[in-house]
Amino acid sequence: MAGAHASGRPHGGGRPRYYAGSVGVVAIGAAVAVLIVLVIGGYSLHWRWTGLSDSVTLWDWLQVLALPVALGVAPILMRHRQRLHYRHRRALVAAAFVFVALAAAGYLVPMPWTGFTGNTLWDWLELLLLPAVVATASLWASTWPPARTHVAAVVVAAGVLAVLAVCGYTVPWHWTGFSGNTAWDWIKLLLLPIIVPVALLPPVTRYLTERLAPPQPAARPGMVDEHDYAPAGH
Repeated sequence: MAGAHASGRPHGGGRPRYYAGSVGVVAIGAAVAVLIVLVIGGYSLHWRWTGLSDSVTLWDWLQVLALPVALGVAPILMRHRQRLHYRHRRALVAAAFVFVALAAAGYLVPMPWTGFTGNTLWDWLELLLLPAVVATASLWASTWPPARTHVAAVVVAAGVLAVLAVCGYTVPWHWTGFSGNTAWDWIKLLLLPIIVPVALLPPVTRYLTERLAPPQPAARPGMVDEHDYAPAGH
């Protein structure tokens, strides 16, 4: 009876982990529902207490949500990066393309509700650089030290940024927004995006890998590993 009970139910902390996951899903669902109510009430029903109106643009929402969304996506991609199929990568590329197209339309049409008009390249770097580094943490975490392709991508990006910075200050290219920014401004812009992959990401990745790894099934009572037996005469 005891053996049946032991083999019928898994040992370990499966239930607490499942319970914690369920609570997290419920909390996220509730937060999304509250946010939807606030958006409808502020933009459509003109509830003044929400502070949401036509003056709150997509740019304002990106400033609020970019980093939290990146922090939420990073552990998921770390856990499931090996299961990403071609269609998943294609969907991510398509989403990025749609966002770039929307940004271009916001400047060229223009579309006031986006709030993109008037923002320079510097503003975009302040908005997206750190969230992009955090969200792509699974790529950096796949191998450490980083693979040559990752290093090459960083070197190319740094070279392009350096060229834009030189032209932004010397030509000057006003659309870059670099002119007027000091060395201290650059330190504030680049410090965290550099520290995250170099100093913080390796230990955090090891911790999450251990915490999020699926539990190993417990051995049933009375079962002995076949390797424990050696053939007679050996």
